[in-house]
Amino acid sequence: MGELSCDDIKLCMISYFFFNDKSFLCVEELAILLINIYINILHHDRDRSHFTFHVRPASVAFVAALVTNGGAAVAISVEEVVLVVLGTWWWGESTEVEPQYLGAKIEGDVVTLDFVKKMMDDFKNQKCLHKRYAFQIVLQMREMLQALPSLVDINVPDASLLTVCGDVHGQFYDLINIFELNGLPSEENPYLFNGDFVDRGSFSVEVILTLFAFKCMCPSAIYLARGNHESKSMNKIYGFEGEVRSKLSETFVELFAEVFCYLPLAHVINQKVFVVHGGLFSVDGVKLSDIRAIDRFCEPPEEGLMCELLWSDPQPCPGRGPSKRGVGLSFGADVTRRFLQDNNLDLVVRSHEVKDEGYEIEHDGKLITVFSAPNYCDQMGNKGAFIRFEAPDLKPNIVTFSAVPHPDVKPMAYANNFLRMFQ
Repeated sequence: MGELSCDDIKLCMISYFFFNDKSFLCVEELAILLINIYINILHHDRDRSHFTFHVRPASVAFVAALVTNGGAAVAISVEEVVLVVLGTWWWGESTEVEPQYLGAKIEGDVVTLDFVKKMMDDFKNQKCLHKRYAFQIVLQMREMLQALPSLVDINVPDASLLTVCGDVHGQFYDLINIFELNGLPSEENPYLFNGDFVDRGSFSVEVILTLFAFKCMCPSAIYLARGNHESKSMNKIYGFEGEVRSKLSETFVELFAEVFCYLPLAHVINQKVFVVHGGLFSVDGVKLSDIRAIDRFCEPPEEGLMCELLWSDPQPCPGRGPSKRGVGLSFGADVTRRFLQDNNLDLVVRSHEVKDEGYEIEHDGKLITVFSAPNYCDQMGNKGAFIRFEAPDLKPNIVTFSAVPHPDVKPMAYANNFLRMFQ
């Protein structure tokens, strides 16, 4: 293969692992490439930007077996090599697990319930998950979310339940309380979390890794929608970026930003209940097919359907008006009614706003706001809520709850310094 520059190698690796584009390399060539990169890391200058790697001839069969775990003598997978190569060479940090690490561990590539429980217990005791396992979870989530449509249909069998939660905003101990009140996510007890998992609360890393881990454990146990705070601009200001940098590393700032772009924008429960973080649209006639067709793999735009799904709010008067937030719009009961009629739906469930009781029913009973971060930012005094829908009638059963104590780490502890002055 001759000499490859660092940029050549990055392009190949990005294409292969992050975009599933195998046109650059066959698996044997990739195997040789990765092993030679690793050899060069061990024996050459650590300045990774100025030298080239000469990919030396090697035993294709041996290296392919090594990387694909095909050889009985060597227990290592492609993922193992990627964790070492990407972690050590590209991002300049080790993903090796130190002998003294006693926290939760993923055995192989399978996220189990025992792992998630151990991880949550560690988080409750303010212990960190090793970066290696955080890395595995985030990469698994990326692959899983990338395959989903922008609008996900959820089927709830008769006599079964689905629980819908609103904003959590980094309030990990209140998330744990939800699970204690309503049971852990499982195939028999599924949840839909409706965006704004992170920011403001100072346990956002714990929240997002817990939700992601449950999704990795059992994809049908938990559904995740994007909120307006799953974006670079909001994370930079309201704390998540700083928290990730503090608890994990700079690498994970970019990883989470990318994965957030793959989160679906909305869900429909049994073809009857439309669930979205923000709200509805500046024009009539939007169909579910239009939402499915949105190219969501980007940072939220400042206008258009995607923006409005993430940012809009209901208003008491009919029609439409400007948003108090400066993004999206406000929409009345007539807008909600026409959207439901156009799409043969019964109800809109959204989040995005603090409510004193944790929820509010508006628009002649056709729209419910649910917010699941009680005593928001340790100062609002509101309750939290979640909604249980039982099939086939899907009548909403709203459960409210109060805040629970958490360690003495203030909200916005990792936020932009200018904002912290006013906290």
